[in-house]
This record gives sequence, structure tokens and C-alpha cells, in this order.
Amino acid sequence: MNDFAFTGGRPDPDTFPTEKLIEASAKALQNLGGNLVNYPGDNGYQGLREVCSLRFKRREGVPLPIDQISITSGSMQSLDLILRNLLEPGDIVLTEELVYSGTLGLLRHLNTNIIGVPLDYVEGLDPDALEDILIDFHHKNIKPKLIYVTPNHQNPTGAILTLERRKRLIELAEKFDLIIVEDDCYGDIDFTPEPIPDSLFKLDQSNRVIYVATFSKILGAGVRLGYFVAKPPYDNIISNDRWDLGTSALSSAIVAEFFRDNLDQHLAITNAVVGAKCRAVTKTLEEHVSDICTWTKPRGGLFLWVDLPEQTNMQKMQTLAAEKGVHFSTGNAFHATGKPIKAIRIAYAYCALDHVADGIRHLCHAIRTAQN
Repeated sequence: MNDFAFTGGRPDPDTFPTEKLIEASAKALQNLGGNLVNYPGDNGYQGLREVCSLRFKRREGVPLPIDQISITSGSMQSLDLILRNLLEPGDIVLTEELVYSGTLGLLRHLNTNIIGVPLDYVEGLDPDALEDILIDFHHKNIKPKLIYVTPNHQNPTGAILTLERRKRLIELAEKFDLIIVEDDCYGDIDFTPEPIPDSLFKLDQSNRVIYVATFSKILGAGVRLGYFVAKPPYDNIISNDRWDLGTSALSSAIVAEFFRDNLDQHLAITNAVVGAKCRAVTKTLEEHVSDICTWTKPRGGLFLWVDLPEQTNMQKMQTLAAEKGVHFSTGNAFHATGKPIKAIRIAYAYCALDHVADGIRHLCHAIRTAQN
């Protein structure tokens, strides 16, 4: 039986550039040699920070400040350092109502109060709803601490926050004295040539945005390389509680060596492959459940969100799908309050393209059979 893995934010394994990374490893070792006996420090290997800066400039037109970039073990370590050092138990944190389950787990572990803000599946977080929430808190003399948002190819819906909404978000952050954590994990995974709006970090003029990104979603989760960018005083506050002595200089140097000359080519290859898988998912859903389900139509990212009929027996659907080797994520895992909702997230990048249609057909059969 095939394993139709539609879970987890993993890239396509066949696009992993093994041979080129072997070449990059040899160059990195030749260049660094005995310097690898030293600790990399909190900010990490400078060569990779330079690549991070150039990566941002490629899309945004301006570089990231290299001295304010810190390399981490994946973006989750970035989020852990940021949230653990900026939040106290009981603090109010605003997120999109549907949001990455890993961030929710971390915020719950830190004993914060999570408030979900309604979002549009296409245009992202609703700034009018956010303003209403903030005004209500202000009247109660309650002050939220920060807002976490994924503006590009949002997880789990694939929404892209519009430029107008980005500007409103920054205005509201200034008005109500909020920090914004911008998670840009998926910004480079785009299936169209149309540019996405400027990042919040670029638009920010009052030092309210802390920027988070990763190489996991365009290279491999197992590489464990992410980064954050924070200006003073937040950079020192966040790094003050860091005890790991820095992220591997060797892995950082290898990835830097590879991406320095191959970023555009690699993205062109991976985005073409992942985009084809996304289209295969939506085509199969259209053929088999368009009369009972609706779903998002992402122009990038790794995820697609499916709203199911209210009468769907979720346990029965999961069981039937699992019997055919189909695995996916249920909607409640992404709801800010853990609310049980009749929806699922399909992560389409990992499963082989030749198997996607079969897997989604099995899933569609399970959805139909699970209608009570």
C-alpha cells in the first residue's frame, strides 16, 4: 500500500540537491578548515547571514542588516527564542484565527492567552476585526503584548496578506503599542511571477517588526537552518537567554556555499514541481467533491485548506483514509482555541506527483463516505 503523506511542511524530496550539496560541502570544508574548532557565536556563520540578506534583497529590493541576523536551528528555534524572551505567562498574544500548530503549541507551553483574529482565505488577517479586538481590550485596560502573523502563503490557508492590510497592521501596532512577529517561512514558494506585497519588516518605520525565515521549506526540514532579524533593543533581549553557543557553522557554510550561486535556479525547479502537485490536488478535488466541499486555491506555499460539510464524521473520515494510506491534518490543530472544526489541511509538496491524484481520490471517497 502506498503512503500518501499529505502532512507536514516538507519540500519535494526528489528536488533535494544532493550532488550540488556534496560539492558545496567540499568547498566549505576547504574554506573553513581548522576554523571549525571555534564556536560560531549567537549570530552564526557570517557567510550564511550574507545569503539571508541577499535572499531578502532578491524579493524585497533591499538587503537585511547582516549584523542583526541570527542563524538558528530552524525557524522554530527562532520563534522559541523570540517568544520565550518577550512574553510572560498570562500575556495576551494575537494570531490569525487559523495558524501554524507549532506556534500554537509553543504559545500554550509558555502559558500565554491566545486570541485568534478572523482571517480571509485570500487576503489574510482582517484588520477591521483586529482593531475591534484591540479597542475592546483598551476599554478594559488590558494590553496585548504582540501579534504573530504569516503574511505570505499563510499556514494553513495559503492566504497572502494584501499590501493595504499590511499597512493597516503596522498602523494598529503603532497605535496600540504592539510587537509584530512576521513569520516568512513560505515567501519564496510561489507558483506565479506576480510579486507579493512588501514584507512587514520592510514597511516598518518604528521598529515593531521582528522577522523570521527558514531554509527548511525550500531545501529540507532536516537541514535545520532558520534565522530571525531583530533590531536593538530586541536583538539583545532575544539573544540574552540563548545558551547553545550558536548554530552549526559547518551546515551553515555548506548551505551558504550552495545558495550563493544556486538560489534562483533551485527555486525555479522546486516551485515548478510543488506547483504541479498543488494543481493535481485541486484538479482531483474538483472532479470528486466540488459539490460538497470548498477549498483554497493557493498561488504558492505548501498547504491547501478544505472546508468539509458540517455533517462530516471526522473520525470515520480519518479511519477510512488511513486504511488507504492517506494522512492529512485536521482543522482543529490549527485553530487558535483548538475549536473542533470541519476542515482539513493538505500538505501537497512531499507526496510524489505520480501518487497525488490517487491519494486525493482516496481522500475524496473517505469524505463522501463519512457524511452522516
